Amino acid sequence: MIDSYKFTEDGFLPCGEDEADFFDAVRPDPPEMTRLAAKFGIPPLFLSDPLDPKERPRMDQEEATTLLIIRVPVRLNGDLPGTGTGSGEATRLDHKTIGTAPLGIIIQGSKLILVAADQVLARELYGRLNRKPRPKSMLSVVFKIFIECSADFIKYLELMEELTDEAELTLSKAQQNEEIMTLLAIDKTLIHFSVALKSNRTIMEKLMDYPFLRLDTAETDLLEHALTENQQAIFMADIFGQVLGSMSDAFGTVISNNLNKVVKFLTGITIILMLPTFIVGAYGMNVVLPLEKHPLAFWVIVCLCLMSCALLWLFFRNRKWV
Repeated sequence: MIDSYKFTEDGFLPCGEDEADFFDAVRPDPPEMTRLAAKFGIPPLFLSDPLDPKERPRMDQEEATTLLIIRVPVRLNGDLPGTGTGSGEATRLDHKTIGTAPLGIIIQGSKLILVAADQVLARELYGRLNRKPRPKSMLSVVFKIFIECSADFIKYLELMEELTDEAELTLSKAQQNEEIMTLLAIDKTLIHFSVALKSNRTIMEKLMDYPFLRLDTAETDLLEHALTENQQAIFMADIFGQVLGSMSDAFGTVISNNLNKVVKFLTGITIILMLPTFIVGAYGMNVVLPLEKHPLAFWVIVCLCLMSCALLWLFFRNRKWV
């Protein structure tokens, strides 16, 4: 599906393709890509590559057409708020909740084409670009996309930090496999975020010195703002990664310590039960034994076993072995 808009002082207004400046291509099918490529002379791969979910951030140019591919954070199910909406509550973070997806930005003169495979991402991003303060030029639109995507990364990093704190509180009370898996999922997502942010920064730095664009002062300031937002997101991701790594090491130590305590307790119980087992086994031999003719021999042996258990228990408790 391809929506076309005209760039005005009042924002992006829907219009026909012939007079449009801005195209929002969401999962375009092959006929739509062929028509758009033929109409504006865009290489077909520029329209199809951003639809590949594994496409890496890069910058490419062919004649007068420039392709930028960046990765942006997206939600992969309905448990988390949409990109940039700020609504909803995060109830759980599993292995496939937050991820990154490619976003294609095609620049051709005064024309701008966004290519995305995620419909929710495309609609929300368009809504945010159309809010005030509105961009003054098409390049300003591109740089605002960079700023909004960096803001999304920061928002999701803050969300993951909250989920990490919740998992930490739960783990401090009881060792739950679900919370440990949550931390692993957050760690995996954080790695993807760090790679995407640093790759996006490389694209922005190339644009800063890209002679084909010829940035004016306002556009240069906006791109520097985008770089600052991106650097802040990278800094947060690095700090959060260090905290998460330290937390994982600490929990690993706690789990190992708890396991040692359990093993020590069970070993103490085993030793305590060994003495009464020896006494009962000795009196089960077919030889002459003391008290074998006594009418209360059974109760004497039982009391002897209980006393030995109690004495060993008190000894181990005094040494803090159990």
